[in-house]
Amino acid sequence: MTSVPIFAAADATILTAQSLIQPATRRRRQISSSLMFSEASSSSDNSANSGVGLVPSFIVPEYIESVETLEYIGWGEEKATDIWARWEIVKQTESNEAAFQQHFLEYALSAIPDLKLEDRQEDWNAEMLNWGVGAELRAAIMDEVYTNIRLTESAQYWVKDTMEIRYLSLERLQRDSQMRAQTSVTSTNNATNTRENPAVITQLATSSTVPGRLALYKAIAKDRVGQDPTGKISIESLVSGTPSDFRGAGGTTLYFTPTLEVAEHYRGYINRRYNGAAPLMLELSVANSFIEALPPFVLRFGDLWKEIVYTSRRGLLLRGDLKRIHRLPLIIAPIAHSHNRTISSLDDYHQISSVRHVLYVEDSEAIQYVFQGDDMMYSLEEYGEVRLIFETSISAS
Repeated sequence: MTSVPIFAAADATILTAQSLIQPATRRRRQISSSLMFSEASSSSDNSANSGVGLVPSFIVPEYIESVETLEYIGWGEEKATDIWARWEIVKQTESNEAAFQQHFLEYALSAIPDLKLEDRQEDWNAEMLNWGVGAELRAAIMDEVYTNIRLTESAQYWVKDTMEIRYLSLERLQRDSQMRAQTSVTSTNNATNTRENPAVITQLATSSTVPGRLALYKAIAKDRVGQDPTGKISIESLVSGTPSDFRGAGGTTLYFTPTLEVAEHYRGYINRRYNGAAPLMLELSVANSFIEALPPFVLRFGDLWKEIVYTSRRGLLLRGDLKRIHRLPLIIAPIAHSHNRTISSLDDYHQISSVRHVLYVEDSEAIQYVFQGDDMMYSLEEYGEVRLIFETSISAS
C-alpha cells in the first residue's frame, strides 16, 4: 500500500544539502530540531540553516501512514505491527468497496480500550503494558513529578492525548515540507505562510503584567492551536472537551489559570510526554473592568463545588438548582484532582475531600477561571487578547 512521505522530494533534497535532515534509513529519518520548532520558511532560504545541524535531533518516520509512525506515537513494536496489519485490511476493503475512508490516527487510537481503572499507579502501568503501549510512553505518563496532573484524568485519556500530539506534529512537518517545496518551485521565498504555525502568528509578550488588566495562562500543545481567518489564535481551538470540572456534556467551556506556576507545571507534563514540539504558554489578557462587569462567580471548595464536580466529571448534566451554574459567564474555583473514573466510583459528593480531589501545585491550591458559553467566547474575542509568551520564564518541575 502506497503511503505519502512526510518530506516532499524537492524539499528533502534541499534540507539534506543543508544538513537539516539525513537520508532515510529503515524508513526513518534523523532531522534537526529546528524543523520541529520553527515555522515553515523556504527550504532554499539560507536562514533556515543557522548552524543548528543535527544536534540535537529527532528520529521521525519516513511515511506518515506507516508502522513506524505507530511506534513513533507510542505503540510498542508488536502492537504497532498488529495495528498496521489490520489497517492494511481496512484500506484494501475501502478500496474495493468504495467505502467511507477512516483516518489513520482515528484507527490507531481505536486500539485504546475503555477499561475501568483505579488510581493505583501499578495498575496504570500494567494496564498500559497490556494494551501494547510502548515503554517510553508509559514511563513519560507515569513520571512521578507530574502525578498530581496525571491523576486528574484516566490512563486512556493521557495515552490518547499524547498520541494525538505526536501525530499532529508529524502532520505539521508534512504540511511545512509541502509549503517549502511549493515556495521553492514558484520562487516566492518572501511569501512565507505562517498560518500553519501558531508560534509565529502573534507578537511575543514581553511582560505578563499589564496595568489595569488581568493575565491568565494556559499550556497547550503547539499543534492543537488553530487560527481564525485573520491569522490570530482561535479561541475555539482552546475550548476544552467534556466531561470536565464544570461541564458533563455539551456546552462551551474555556479554562485558564491566573497562576503561571500552575500553567508551567501543565506545560512540563506536555513536554515530558512529547519533546518533539515545545508546548506553548498562552496568555489571555483582559481588562479588569471587563471581568468585574460580568461579574465572576467565586466558588470555593465546599459542598456546592463538590456536587458540581461530582456530577460533571461523571458526564452528567447539572439539573435542578444546579442548572443555574451553566448560565454563569465566569466561574473562579479550585481545579479538581482525580480522574473521572475515580470520582464516578464514589458513593456521593460528600466523599470528595480537599486532600484527594483538589489540585495543589507547590503546596498551593490551583485555581482556574472557567469561561462558559458561546456569547462569552465572542466577548473574549472582542475584548481579550490571546498571545504567546516566552516559554523560559519558569522551568517546569
